[in-house]
Amino acid sequence: MTFSQSIGENGFALIAEVDPPKGVNLDDFEHHAQSLKSRVDTLAVTDNEHAVMRMAPWAPCHRLITLGFDPWIVLNARDRNRLSLQADLLGAAALGVRHVLVKEGLDPDWGDQPMVRSSGDLDMVTMVKCVQSLNNGRDLGGEELNGKPAFSIAAGLELSDDIGTNRKRADQMMELAELGVDTVVLGPTYDRNILDLFAEKAESADITLIATLMLLKSVAMIRYLNHLPGVPAVPHTYLKDMLDAPVKTQAGVEIAATFYKDLQEVCRGVLLQGLGWGPRLIPFLDRIGR
Repeated sequence: MTFSQSIGENGFALIAEVDPPKGVNLDDFEHHAQSLKSRVDTLAVTDNEHAVMRMAPWAPCHRLITLGFDPWIVLNARDRNRLSLQADLLGAAALGVRHVLVKEGLDPDWGDQPMVRSSGDLDMVTMVKCVQSLNNGRDLGGEELNGKPAFSIAAGLELSDDIGTNRKRADQMMELAELGVDTVVLGPTYDRNILDLFAEKAESADITLIATLMLLKSVAMIRYLNHLPGVPAVPHTYLKDMLDAPVKTQAGVEIAATFYKDLQEVCRGVLLQGLGWGPRLIPFLDRIGR
């Protein structure tokens, strides 16, 4: 079953990104997940997102399955080689996970342990081939599996402030579709022009396009993002909205709700990224009527 099929008649998917705990206590994680139940289509459990060390995602995914969710597991290339990726995929499948989102992962310099060395063994194409090979009943070495998974495959593509780089990444759509990818999740942006570029390519490749909507917290956050090299800038109009707002946190919810309407015109779904600001997802869902 593809993720597109799993959302059925809803037509437009709403996914909430949730972070595993930094520790072994899943109580707060479970409480947050339960607060989102029936308000989003599914949850995506992150994998050391932004290179910040947390519990491996397969354990929280298993907890979500026992609670009645059909979660996505996020697995990144940064921290794995081919052996460990295949092993984690088989372990996740044995626990009942049916949807995987593969990502290359941000540089460790972003995280809380910048001395970490990236594996360097995996790129996006190799990760997708790993998943598809296992789905076909064999590992990458050609050995037959004793029981095979049936993952739907989503690929995460980061966005750039350089139009040439974005064009190259958008051109990957057809290759990813031929390898078995049915869904592409774009990195966060508030730039509609970037999304239009990817939407055209996704339609040609018959790929479900999911945009990432990041909640903006403050003027300082927007200015920080707009000075990061290689990251799409937040348009000035949204910075002005934040500057003019008396309550900045509420302004972030209003900005996201406004842009959410644009996303419904160009994408098949939205991944909500809280960046550690998970409680604000509830006011956002209230604002959009979910």
